[in-house]
Amino acid sequence: MRTEADLQRVLDKVAAHAEAVEAFVEILGKLHRTGLLAAVDGVLEEFDEQFSAATRPELMTMIANFMMLLGTVGQVRYEPFFRAAMYAPQAVNETLDRLDRKPKTLGVRELWALLHNPQVAAAVEVLVEALRALQPPRESKPAS
Repeated sequence: MRTEADLQRVLDKVAAHAEAVEAFVEILGKLHRTGLLAAVDGVLEEFDEQFSAATRPELMTMIANFMMLLGTVGQVRYEPFFRAAMYAPQAVNETLDRLDRKPKTLGVRELWALLHNPQVAAAVEVLVEALRALQPPRESKPAS
C-alpha cells in the first residue's frame, strides 16, 4: 500500500531528526505556556480580516489614483521645485520678519510692482496652465 510506504518514509525522517523535532516541540510548548502561540493565532486571524478590508474596491481605486498622481508628478521637471525647496523657507522667514516691522496693508504701487515681477508672472502662468489641464476638454459644436 502506498500510504504505509509514505508513513514509513515520514517516520524515518522524524527518527533521523529526533533531537530537532524534540527541541521544536519544547519551543512550541513554551510558546503555548507563555501565551505567545495564542497571540500569533490572534494576529493571523486579524491579518485575514485586515487583508480582506485592504482589498476593497474603494481602497484599490484610491491606491491606483495615488499611483497615477505619482506618475504625473514624476514627469514634471524637479529643478524649479528643488530651488524652491532650498530658498523658499529663508525667503518666507525674511518676508515675515519684514511684515512684522511694517503695516500689514499693501499699497496699490506695491501691488502693481509685485504683479510686474517676472517670478510672480511665471507662478501665475504655471497655476493657470495647471488649472486648464484639470478642466475636461470642451466638445466642439457642429457648425449650423
